[in-house]
Amino acid sequence: MVHLIHFESKLHHAQHYIGFVEGDLGQRIALHKMSRGAKLLAAVNEVGIDWHVVRIWRGADRSFERKLKNYKKARCFCPLCGGHL
Repeated sequence: MVHLIHFESKLHHAQHYIGFVEGDLGQRIALHKMSRGAKLLAAVNEVGIDWHVVRIWRGADRSFERKLKNYKKARCFCPLCGGHL
C-alpha cells in the first residue's frame, strides 16, 4: 500500500512524503511518529511540524510508489493542496 503524508508547513523544500508499506499502515505510521521510519519524517518531527496521512492507494506496490516519487510533484496528488491526479 502506498500512502501520501502532508506536512502542515514545509521543511526546506519538502511538504509531502510518499511511502510504501506491505503490512499494517497503522504500525508504519506509529514508527514514523516515533522518528523510527523515514529520515525525512524524523527531521519533520524534530522541528515540530505536524503531519497527516492524506491519501492511500490500497493494493499499490513499490513500482507505483517509485512512479509517484519520480513525478516529483506530490502536491498534485494531495487533496489538501488541491491535487487532482
